[in-house]
Amino acid sequence: MLERFGIPVADHLDCRRRWDFIRISCRRQRSAFSQNVLFLIGSFIAGIPVRGMAKPKPGSKPTTKPSTPKAPPPSSIPAPFSPAPEKLKTFLSTLSPNHIYITSLDSHPRDFKRRIFAVPLILNIFLAILLLYRLQFATVTYFSIFTAILGYDSPAKIDTKNSDALSLLGTVGERVLMFTGDFVLVRFVGLWPWGFFLGTNGESSPVGWRRWIGFRDVEIVIRRSRRWDVPLFTKEDGSEEPRGAVREQWLDEGREGKVFAKRVLPAVERNWVKNKTSYLMLDQNWDLFFTGMLKAHALCDAGENALEDFRTAVLVYSERSGWLSWEVWKDHGEGTGDEGTRKLQLIKDKLTLMGKENLFFRWIEVVQSETSQTGPFTADRQKKAVQKIKEEFKEREVDFDEFWAYVGGVESMPGMEITG
Repeated sequence: MLERFGIPVADHLDCRRRWDFIRISCRRQRSAFSQNVLFLIGSFIAGIPVRGMAKPKPGSKPTTKPSTPKAPPPSSIPAPFSPAPEKLKTFLSTLSPNHIYITSLDSHPRDFKRRIFAVPLILNIFLAILLLYRLQFATVTYFSIFTAILGYDSPAKIDTKNSDALSLLGTVGERVLMFTGDFVLVRFVGLWPWGFFLGTNGESSPVGWRRWIGFRDVEIVIRRSRRWDVPLFTKEDGSEEPRGAVREQWLDEGREGKVFAKRVLPAVERNWVKNKTSYLMLDQNWDLFFTGMLKAHALCDAGENALEDFRTAVLVYSERSGWLSWEVWKDHGEGTGDEGTRKLQLIKDKLTLMGKENLFFRWIEVVQSETSQTGPFTADRQKKAVQKIKEEFKEREVDFDEFWAYVGGVESMPGMEITG
């Protein structure tokens, strides 16, 4: 009958199937909509909050606490740590929270620092020359082997038809040894001069560090924990845990824990820190963080920090308490003595530049002579010592007033303090 109106039967069946599909879909949607409406009405009547629908009444208190972090109470911070000083905030923002750091000051003489740095400098220059020398010959050799593989005439091409098995075996063994030796040179030995001159992983190199700060009377030393710190931040099976989950455990152990006893305490021992210049502090547990040292010096040069802000301390990040600091320098009694040492070094360097180094030792003799006498070092004896020092300066044609104004005054020098 549909054919009378020009409608094919096949098209009619196809349209009917589509209509049935649409009708069934609409029924399902209406059913789902009805179920959702009934669920919302029932939840409203029963007083059950629905996510995205319920709103708190005006004046009602929220059921959950705000997520804004608050400063941890002092009792929650494990000893001997305390919150890091606010003045180190800029510096700490540049550090990775996945390491432990040790700060200290290096007050060794400049000449001593130069001699110590010269040793790795000469060694790495020698290694760099050795690698370049090998590269000069290896380039020709490997190019010949490469062209032989492509089928071209080459000195490295092997005549398999006219060579016996022993000769072929010797050639293959020789090349295997060459490949192995070059791999060791590039993969292991080559990393030393590369890291020394150019740095690795986007960090500053020892040469870049020395080029930027030179050799100073007082230098900031930043040490960073090596790979032994990985277990502190992961589970024993190697899988990642939420940041800080494992860290809090060893922090809570304090000085009695294995990490402190084996890794931290030996690295901050007073005499060890005092007798070691920066480059001699490298060991199996701690590495020098040259990028951090450059940033610390930059902050001091800009006036945002002082050198004293980087006295011996241990810095570690805690998810629970933020950046923490153990100010070891307080336990060591650093402060006045170190300041006096720096002033003595300043006097010596200034007089050495003037060609009057003997005057420094004469000044030391005068001070020791006056202070070693029986009785307290009174104001009168101080004036007497100052007068003798003035005469020594006058004999050597050095302007006494101008010089001591530069170094901060005679009265502030070590050994010149009035004791009675």
